[in-house]
Amino acid sequence: MSDLTATTVPGARAGLPWGQWWSQLRAIVRLELRKGFRRSFGLLLLALMPPFIAAMHMIKAVRDTSDIAGATQVFAGLIYQAFTLRIVIFLACVLIFGNLIRRETLDRSLHYYFLSPVRRELLVVAKYVTGLIVSFGLFGTTTVLAFVLTYLPYDSTAVSQFLFHGPGLGHLASYLLVTFLACLGYGAVFLFFGFFFKSPAMPALVVFGWEGIHFLLPPLLKEISVIHYLQSLCPVPVSEGPLAMLSDAPAPWVSIVGLCALAVVLVAVSAWKIRRMEITYEEA
Repeated sequence: MSDLTATTVPGARAGLPWGQWWSQLRAIVRLELRKGFRRSFGLLLLALMPPFIAAMHMIKAVRDTSDIAGATQVFAGLIYQAFTLRIVIFLACVLIFGNLIRRETLDRSLHYYFLSPVRRELLVVAKYVTGLIVSFGLFGTTTVLAFVLTYLPYDSTAVSQFLFHGPGLGHLASYLLVTFLACLGYGAVFLFFGFFFKSPAMPALVVFGWEGIHFLLPPLLKEISVIHYLQSLCPVPVSEGPLAMLSDAPAPWVSIVGLCALAVVLVAVSAWKIRRMEITYEEA
């Protein structure tokens, strides 16, 4: 971890050492990317599932190759919202962010960071950024692949018209934005829980259940869920069924600002928590 010791930039003594912090942040992110996600078979399996579902649809379910509207509904409802967003990205964030600190504790390596000349708050931010890079890199790519495979068996002229002269590329951009914000929001939630629970499994089950009954909740309680804001940004509305409680979707800017604010607050609380953290490996 010798590369974490950054040289103080000129002028840093006059105020906060932003240059030094930036150098240390990059060093930690590079180190975490090298050591942390090389053998993540579970993450790779999760990332392959949405394209697999899209491929199965491509092989078995396409009857009218000109029905672009039908393909749009299949991707929006089944492949993306019901499966990728609610299950795959959620579980991936549990695996990635819920174990950012716990993994170091189990490996008995967290004290190396604590002994290095790096602020603990910076360590939390760097680990969160690393998780965000990994999760969005994987599942942004997954979203694009699933999107392409969904439309691949359809008439090329109709698909080209939809993509380049219709809303197709705009839809894809919106799905990528939702994917990024899902990683941002759920990532902050499970990073936060990682400081208060020995295992992310129990809080993950509670959050999964809460997000799962979102459609049954009254409007006020819907606002206390990440999926409420993510759904409002999806470009194609999907019916939640006859039992769903009706409520107004938040404006796009409210959803974006709200999820970013949630991430900032939870990462800040996590940074505050790590300042008071004592290493007790025997309890890990």
